[in-house]
Amino acid sequence: MFNSDNDEHWTDHAICRGADPDLFFPIGYGAPVLQEQIAAAKAICGNCPVTADCLSWALRVGEPDGIWGGTTPEERRYLRREADAPARRRLPVISVRGDVEEHRADQAA
Repeated sequence: MFNSDNDEHWTDHAICRGADPDLFFPIGYGAPVLQEQIAAAKAICGNCPVTADCLSWALRVGEPDGIWGGTTPEERRYLRREADAPARRRLPVISVRGDVEEHRADQAA
């Protein structure tokens, strides 16, 4: 993250500042022509020195539209769901009618 002591903000270093804003806000995300637009916006993000700051901001504020930090709204929803999800742990094996024991016996043979 950039230091705020010198009044700089991460957006001051974003290379998308000079790009057409419409590129980063497609009217949809499914059509092939829009996929090309999304890929072009993500290519700019891929060369940007503040992509992590941009994505962090978009996740923090819940930005619902546009390409931010190289992600679409759907990708950010996925990232937020994964971050909010409780830690996963393996569930115990439950034996029903001895299936587990039969399976183990088959494997041992």
